[in-house]
Amino acid sequence: MNVLGVDPSLTCSGVAVVEWNAGSPIAAPFWDTWRARAAKPEVATVAATRRRIRVMLREILAFVPATLDLAVVEGPSFGSRTALSLADERAGLRWMLIDQLMARVVSPDRVVVVQPRSRALLATGSGKASKTQVLDTVRALVPGAHIPNHDVADAVALAAAGAHHLGLSLPYSDAQSKAHARIAWPTADAA
Repeated sequence: MNVLGVDPSLTCSGVAVVEWNAGSPIAAPFWDTWRARAAKPEVATVAATRRRIRVMLREILAFVPATLDLAVVEGPSFGSRTALSLADERAGLRWMLIDQLMARVVSPDRVVVVQPRSRALLATGSGKASKTQVLDTVRALVPGAHIPNHDVADAVALAAAGAHHLGLSLPYSDAQSKAHARIAWPTADAA
């Protein structure tokens, strides 16, 4: 089994893949994480913005397996003031990414979008957790993963939630389990 988590951004996207052998005696998960980066253009022309989105998309997908059991992508942050100025570009990146991921998952409904507040709930059990709290909690939850910053912590939290949905046991709190149950996960029939 393998699950992807992505925290997409135009500057630095966090990406995580967790792989494990369900039902195998060697079921310990293997985590692979990275940061995808794209430089901000000096002048944001249409052509420069297009190049930046395409570079970020290529950087995110560079290490993603050819097939996935589930992909979990962080959705838009409607409450963020900093996101407003780049909302259109971020939406473009997110939808281009979703399109590419839908070609890699075992079934098109195996791409799930999780809102930032839900991602924080999944990671910590609190929808108001700070970036530092998310980072610290995710590092404790998945000590075997390389988590250098909050972008990667968000991606690991998303991949962990998706893996938990597919049967990987994680030490979730009651609040995290409740948050997990509210996500629109694919049904068992879609597997």
